[in-house]
Formats: sequence, structure tokens, C-alpha cells
Amino acid sequence: MFGFLHKYLTMAELTRQQQKDYAKQLFLNEPGITQAEIAERVGVSKNTVCKWVNDGKWEEFKTSLLVEKDTQLAQLYRQLKQINDIVEGRDEGKRYPLPNEADTISKITKAIKSLETETNTAEKIATGKEFLSFIRKTTDLETSKLVARLFNDYLKSCING
Repeated sequence: MFGFLHKYLTMAELTRQQQKDYAKQLFLNEPGITQAEIAERVGVSKNTVCKWVNDGKWEEFKTSLLVEKDTQLAQLYRQLKQINDIVEGRDEGKRYPLPNEADTISKITKAIKSLETETNTAEKIATGKEFLSFIRKTTDLETSKLVARLFNDYLKSCING
């Protein structure tokens, strides 16, 4: 379905760790994808994908992933509320966070922002697939190939940091 993009992603310039990360994203975020399909798209053997899945406990991670982000956010908001309640419970004129509380508030706020705004590679791939599907329907083949190549370059830059 998305063949002309994934062949760019499986080029030899990806390190083994990047291949593994890409495989994991496919495993976690593409419903119904088989290990054989992942192996083909990533450019490794099916046995390698099977080993990664088992060693990394990806199946367990996949089930916990569905609730983990929301659970973490809820916990962080509760922690932030607790600190704010402590500060509000102080006498008039002393309702400010102590240095360690201010530091904790800062860290919790940063963690919340990160969880709420982070876009992982799989989400980028999914959005790109939808966009490329739209491009293929509305433009000519050459434009579609150009956009796919540019999107591929973008993904590689995300993977390579």
C-alpha cells in the first residue's frame, strides 16, 4: 500500500538499532501487520524480527502502551495538584512553593508537556501515509514520487536525530 516509501526507509544507511526501532514502531502501530511484512519492510529476516519481538517483549509492551500514556498523564496531574494543594494550604503570605517544590513542579510540568505534545515516529508515518495517499489521488505520478522522496528524507532525519 505504501511500497514506494518503505523501500527508501530500508536502505542500508539505517543502523541495526534504527532498523530495530522502525520494526518496533511498525509492530506497535500497524494493526494486523505480520512479522514477515515487518521483516520485508525493514530489510531483515523474519527470524530477526521474531527475536526482537520476543527479547524485547514487544507483545506485552503493545498491550500496556494503550493505557500507559493516559495513566502517566493522570498520575502527573495528580502529583501536581497535591503540591499545589500543599502550597494553597499554607498561611496567607506564605503560599508559594519552596525551592524543592518549585523544582518538582517544573519537572512535572515538563513531563506533562512532553507526553501531551510528543509525536512518535509511528504517528508521523501514519500521517505521512494518509497525506501521500491524498497526493497520489490528486496529482500526477512524478509529483507523488517527489513528495514521497521528500517525506522519506524527513523521516530519516527524525530517525537519525
